[in-house]
Amino acid sequence: MANPFIIAEDEAIKSYLGGMVVADEKSAAANGPTGTIKTRPVKVWFGYPDVEARAQEFPFVTIDLVDIAPANDRQMQGRLHDNDDRGTKAPQNSVHYEYDMPIAYDLIYQLTTYARHPRHDRAILFQMWNKFPSKYGKLSVPNQLGTESSVRSMFVDGFAKRDTFEDAESGNRRLLRNVFTVRLVSEMSPVVAAKVYPVVRDIFITNQPTVNTTFIPSSYTIVTNS
Repeated sequence: MANPFIIAEDEAIKSYLGGMVVADEKSAAANGPTGTIKTRPVKVWFGYPDVEARAQEFPFVTIDLVDIAPANDRQMQGRLHDNDDRGTKAPQNSVHYEYDMPIAYDLIYQLTTYARHPRHDRAILFQMWNKFPSKYGKLSVPNQLGTESSVRSMFVDGFAKRDTFEDAESGNRRLLRNVFTVRLVSEMSPVVAAKVYPVVRDIFITNQPTVNTTFIPSSYTIVTNS
């Protein structure tokens, strides 16, 4: 079983951010021009790492959910039908589900990258802008059964450079930061289906005198009671 609204998006965006690596001139020189350049993974955390809980190993990226905004411009009304209750139950041949249209929301994330080395900072910027282009960004989010995924649109609503420099007493070390504000299109489905119906498999129409068969399509066979 996978995760519901918000948690599914959190896990999907963390997975999407994974896989970034950085390198610098020292790693290239150590391995030589024909050797394999050693790379350093860019770790991903929810929130800024607490030094008492885990080591602050640079570089890294933090994920913060900063807002959940109703997307009234995308909201639709109506009823939906399916056989897996929005991807939360294994399909059964005997039933189908009816429920209201999901409620549309935009999830606003703040993604902040941290690095000490300028080359690491630039490499992370390049990879981040490839993952989160200003247009046509998308994120695959699996359903709760894990049987299929929906592709969500993503938009970069803002970017800021927030580099800082510490004083000599603390080591005179620079902290290179980039802050991305990303809007992820999402929706919250009803907790439970409003109705569960048995699936109708056979239709029998009788020609009882009280039944008017005038408007019955010719493709249907009239069944008489014996």
